[in-house]
Amino acid sequence: MSLDGPAVTAALRSVARDAGVTARVHATRLAGPSGTVALDDAEPVAIASLYKLPLALVWADLVTAGHLAADEPVRLPAASRMPGPTGVAMLLDDVVLTARDVVRLMLAVSDNACGDALLALVGRDRVHERLGVLGLPATSVRQGSADETRAILRDTGAATWAAAQRALADPDRAAETSQYDPALASAATAAELGQVLRVLWNGQGAAHDLVRDALAHQAWRHRAGSGFPHDDVALLGKTGTLGRLRHEAAVVGFPHEHPVGVVVLTRAARPERYLPGVDAAIGELARIAVGPLRLPDDA
Repeated sequence: MSLDGPAVTAALRSVARDAGVTARVHATRLAGPSGTVALDDAEPVAIASLYKLPLALVWADLVTAGHLAADEPVRLPAASRMPGPTGVAMLLDDVVLTARDVVRLMLAVSDNACGDALLALVGRDRVHERLGVLGLPATSVRQGSADETRAILRDTGAATWAAAQRALADPDRAAETSQYDPALASAATAAELGQVLRVLWNGQGAAHDLVRDALAHQAWRHRAGSGFPHDDVALLGKTGTLGRLRHEAAVVGFPHEHPVGVVVLTRAARPERYLPGVDAAIGELARIAVGPLRLPDDA
């Protein structure tokens, strides 16, 4: 059953237009009667670090099936880690974590080093095999954060990540990168990421519980969370950010209501790193999309 009537669609397009973004939105009930709100949700887009969400789902499925151990030690040597702003990626020394703690940091603070380590542990072939089994042909984890960073450095001609970020954010230069292209970067549709949330939400293994808990501890609530500024609303989410791209996939849980998964993928017309109006628009798009799907959990 689709609830994305003309009024809802018009409201979503209006918010996106006013924020200066191209938006793709998919919201769906994760329990109870089926229902969906959608805006251009079948178009594949580059998803930046949001690749970590389907990767985490595949890991949880493999652990539940007995193919991986949740407490397997994972080495993250300082010499081979790609630096980043959070978690292990910002540390200076060698680190050893269990796989489940790697997953927690990868999701809660979008740790790039942990994302690369988990992708190496699971393997790209197994990721794509599992995504195929789940019926997600447009969802592709082509690379981790290290390969993405190397591509951006090459595309911009920058010597450092900081210089590459400045190039991507310079409104006078309008630098482009292959990592905006869904044919070359990790990619998905909003609809398929909504299906990732559905499968994850209904997963019965302890590893699925761990992934859901990590999403509940996400450090940032300035995007989808800004649309639901209430202490009693549960929000589980994962953001993705690269240059003009600002995304979030989240689960919204109002008290005594069926949970709703919502995915908002945006590309901004302006390149600046700080566009708070776009972040706020993601929250408003999520709020508009979730609204028609709210139902009491006894319905």
